[in-house]
Amino acid sequence: MSMSTEQATEKVKTWELVGPISSGGTVFGLAISPTEDVRRYWAATGCGIFYSDDGGASWRQNLTGLTTPLLSALAVSPTGALFAGALSGELFSSFDYGRTWEAGLIPEELRAMVTALVASPNFRRDGTCFAATDGGGVLVTRNSGQSWEDSSFGLGSASVLALTSSPDWSAREIMFAATTEGVFVSRNGGRAWRETELMLSDDVVDILAVSPAFEQDNTVYAGTESGQLYVSHNAGRTWDLLQERLGEGPVNALWLAPDFHESGHMLAGVGPLILVSTDRGASWAVSARMPGAVLTLVGNQEVILAGLHDAGVYQSTDRGATWRSSSQGLAARGFARLLAVGDTLYAMGPQEGLWKAELGTLNWEPVEGLEAYIPLSAVYAGPDEEQIFVVSQEDGILRSLDGGRTWEIVSQVPGVQALTVLPDGTGWAGTIDGHLLKSTDGGENWDEVNSPCDGQEVLAIVASPAYAQDHTLFMGTAIAATGNRPARVALWRSTNGGEDWRQLTTQTTTARWMDIAMPTDVNDQVAEQAVVATGPYCLRPLRRAKDVWISTRVDPGGANVLSVVVVGEVDQGGTLYAATGNGIYRSIDGGRTWQPFSGGLTVTSFIGLIAQREEEITGLYALSLGGLLWQREIS
Repeated sequence: MSMSTEQATEKVKTWELVGPISSGGTVFGLAISPTEDVRRYWAATGCGIFYSDDGGASWRQNLTGLTTPLLSALAVSPTGALFAGALSGELFSSFDYGRTWEAGLIPEELRAMVTALVASPNFRRDGTCFAATDGGGVLVTRNSGQSWEDSSFGLGSASVLALTSSPDWSAREIMFAATTEGVFVSRNGGRAWRETELMLSDDVVDILAVSPAFEQDNTVYAGTESGQLYVSHNAGRTWDLLQERLGEGPVNALWLAPDFHESGHMLAGVGPLILVSTDRGASWAVSARMPGAVLTLVGNQEVILAGLHDAGVYQSTDRGATWRSSSQGLAARGFARLLAVGDTLYAMGPQEGLWKAELGTLNWEPVEGLEAYIPLSAVYAGPDEEQIFVVSQEDGILRSLDGGRTWEIVSQVPGVQALTVLPDGTGWAGTIDGHLLKSTDGGENWDEVNSPCDGQEVLAIVASPAYAQDHTLFMGTAIAATGNRPARVALWRSTNGGEDWRQLTTQTTTARWMDIAMPTDVNDQVAEQAVVATGPYCLRPLRRAKDVWISTRVDPGGANVLSVVVVGEVDQGGTLYAATGNGIYRSIDGGRTWQPFSGGLTVTSFIGLIAQREEEITGLYALSLGGLLWQREIS
């Protein structure tokens, strides 16, 4: 019996899940399988697709085939074919119940954030699905998602906020679309649109819902940004204002029970409230106040699911009367950075703020007092765990001298992207437009200094672990495409504490991140062993050839590399580890070749990686997209 290289080297050691930093996250779309042989539920989030095979009680992440995790809409056809839309305009289809996804071809001029998806009731025969976009109008595929084209003829605006269809196209192919101008109807399967009576000048329709028995009752509902609810009982020809103000906030979601024609049972998500009506919307009662705004509602005869802003999924099994959290395994948080200082781990996300946990317990808690300064763009914690710096994109640099209990603004310069503070009290910060700030008093005051990269975006500033001896700083910048020159990143180095900088190398890539790592357990020429992660590449210096850098793709499939760790001398038996969009990889030859190092992992996309040494044992901590933390002993 043979063993893989990873198994032979690591024996039985594999990655272990040590829990989410915080479960939940924002759920933009939900879908339930319509086929009896597959009882699967899906959730579209900013961290990809999650699926559940137990009615929404627990969830697992899946990104296979997705070129972006930032999903904004989801729909399932009567056959079980799935469609997902992205914030950046991509459209995906799956024909194996969400196990794998394929991207469709979209004309570049039509790419815009996908706001809603609707599959044709005749999908089995026509392979048709529609996508509403905020800027590209309505798109349609008539070949099961392979390619998409415009289907907006007659729409008054390219910003389409809601889309729905009658459930039966055997006699009429009726659809409804809501733009920023009002509600439009198509009576020929989306090929042409015309205005309805519901055209609004001081409000916008956010959600549309048709009766499951539309062929009998011709009923369609429209909920607006200001909380109004309209109804039409004649297939959209005329509309009545049913509720002047349904609740506290916009009507984001409507769900009509499968037996609506007989029961009149329907639900509405209005801000953080879920309301229930049993008389076709004539009167409403508050069912629950959720911990976040209700963005989507789906259900069948057995269960109803609510997708929330920042709070995951909630579930009801009694037609919406009572609700419980249903987010086990659903970690869709926007964490972007993982770092360790002493016995403390920190995780930071632009909208998630700063969280910390002690290594012994790994009980994560948010650092208080930063809510008013979100979004955040950078964090630095020094050897003195009482001193922490965070960067607010709008308010500048903040400092805490008591471990995060209180904060003060020490620089009001906006747009700072990278920051570090050195043991001698010198601090460096870089902005989105290439300006450099320096502090000489431990970060209390910051002044602008000459920059070698004006106009470039500063991505990272890192000091050598032996800075006291070698006075070395590294800086990464992003350079926008100009003329015939493609977008690229640049690596800079200073050997005199930032007085002078020299560009070492560039890499062609559209990536706007750079992780610069050096071995922390090496004393001799540590700055000469820097490695860089950016785009799908790992860059390393060829130490025997001055100023020559080698670029290597880590993942054969081209997945992005978000973080890199160096343990030991790079060219003398040391090991490199990389966190990628396709798992964790390892190199034992200085970054020349890479092999998967993912035994035990059940997710694939990783955004952070650090190494921590405790006595004779070194452990790796890996942060997956969405906020799951994994641990593995390596020596």
